[in-house]
Amino acid sequence: MIGLSSRFLVVLCLLAVFVSAAVDQCKPIGWATRSGRSSTAFEVTGGGDATPITVKTFNDLQKYAKDSSPRVIYIDGTLGDGWSGTSGSRLNITASNKTIIGLKPGTLLKAPIHITNKASNIIIRNIVIKGPGSNADQAWDNLTIEGESKNIWIDHCEFWDGQDGNADVVKGSDNVTFTWCIFGYEKKSTHNLSNLIGSSDNEPESEGKLNVTYMFNWWKAANQRKPRCRYGNVHVVNNLLTGDASITNGTDVLGVSAGHMCTVRTERNVFINEANPIYTGNANGTGVNEVIDNIFTNCTGNTTGTGTSFTPPYEYTSFMLKASEVEAAVRANAGATLASPTECDANYVEPPSPTPERMYQVEKGIITEGFLESSNSGFHGDGYVNFYKGGDVVVNVKVDTAGLYRFDIDFANGSSEARSLAIDAGLGAVTQEFNTTGAWTAWETKEVLVALAAGENTVQFSTIDGNDGPNIDQFDITLVEKSGEVPEALLHPVSQGMVKENGLYGVTLFNTKGVVVRHLDVEIAKISDTAWMTHGLPAGIYILRVRSEGRVQQHFVAVK
Repeated sequence: MIGLSSRFLVVLCLLAVFVSAAVDQCKPIGWATRSGRSSTAFEVTGGGDATPITVKTFNDLQKYAKDSSPRVIYIDGTLGDGWSGTSGSRLNITASNKTIIGLKPGTLLKAPIHITNKASNIIIRNIVIKGPGSNADQAWDNLTIEGESKNIWIDHCEFWDGQDGNADVVKGSDNVTFTWCIFGYEKKSTHNLSNLIGSSDNEPESEGKLNVTYMFNWWKAANQRKPRCRYGNVHVVNNLLTGDASITNGTDVLGVSAGHMCTVRTERNVFINEANPIYTGNANGTGVNEVIDNIFTNCTGNTTGTGTSFTPPYEYTSFMLKASEVEAAVRANAGATLASPTECDANYVEPPSPTPERMYQVEKGIITEGFLESSNSGFHGDGYVNFYKGGDVVVNVKVDTAGLYRFDIDFANGSSEARSLAIDAGLGAVTQEFNTTGAWTAWETKEVLVALAAGENTVQFSTIDGNDGPNIDQFDITLVEKSGEVPEALLHPVSQGMVKENGLYGVTLFNTKGVVVRHLDVEIAKISDTAWMTHGLPAGIYILRVRSEGRVQQHFVAVK
């Protein structure tokens, strides 16, 4: 466990009064931690250990929520322009492996959240969404999870005055958990309908899915749908449901409702001032709601269940509260109350071991037009090389065996675009592109093939055409030529794009010991025909060097 602040440790101590065993109250629980309706575990990590990105505009939030990379996103300030009906700001999460957290308590998002497109492994926490007030139109919900999205954990959030609803899970989505959330209404309306699971009795894509856990949440002054479900196995455990006569609508108030083909386990909850807390009118002969050890205070209408539900395939009994302990714990801790993103950390697995210190620390080389820097965290050794435009660094590399070596180079590129370096060990520069890593503290490893001679080699890393380069930290080397196996991704095709004029071009082929095995004068039309240029050579890896406009470009060619 990382990132627990002293404030949250106090919360844990308070909760110890209510919890019979010492447990991690921040750990993801319930259906979100399972695959389908099985007992197979799923590790909910969201963006995992990706370097957090702090966003201050809604456009940036939307950009990172939709891109294909794992992301940990901190929301700084109130974002979004609001909405009405189906117009305005809406946060669309259409890619997997995302964590989105409010940077401060009560972080307000003026946009509903829409999770769709089979997005999975999503964590949302410490965010408040306030709708414009409910109505009977088919408007946007404050939160909609649909489109077969799955393994989603919503934690310490608040959903108020949703137009069509507060937080719905529909259309084939699965394995969702809500913990420590508030679903409430502050404006009186007949359509204060909160949490819908399954949007229709005719939704075949939801059969066997829509499995949802609600634990430690608070429904405040909602008329209905607390929740109202179809199809799923729904676990409603240790929640607080409170009515308010000034906002709720009298006898139309309905509590937990099991509808078409839905099985509910309603366990150790507290209902206060609720009408019809256990509603059976939507069952249609197929809905089941097993009611276990709940407390009903000043409630009217039905409080008894129907049938036997299911045994949850996940562990929860060791930290489940007695019903008499639920009200105090939920009132004290539900909602967007976390003081910082790491107070209850988004990734509840042990962080991965740091990248090991590699054999060669680049900053120990001879640096020209650059400098040794240590201001960005995550490096090894004394620091890393920050290149100036036109800069280079030379590192001595000694090997016993001549051959083709894989360089595993640790780098960071916090710019908005890829940057390139030329890597030269004596046979002409290999130009390599280093992708953006999202931040200067986010280090990745690039694999590059370089031919080395036996003995001492001077390996030069240079910026290209006066452009900036990535920051380089360290690298390891591994002999790969002897095995005859070089990853296809490391074999660079010869590109006709490097040739600017018609005529003959000198092409030289070396073996991996640096010996020239063939020299050809090649016409432009044949510059990319490596089969013609390598015909008759023994199988293996060769270095192909082409000179164009005074510059040498180098490629690796596999002969089979």
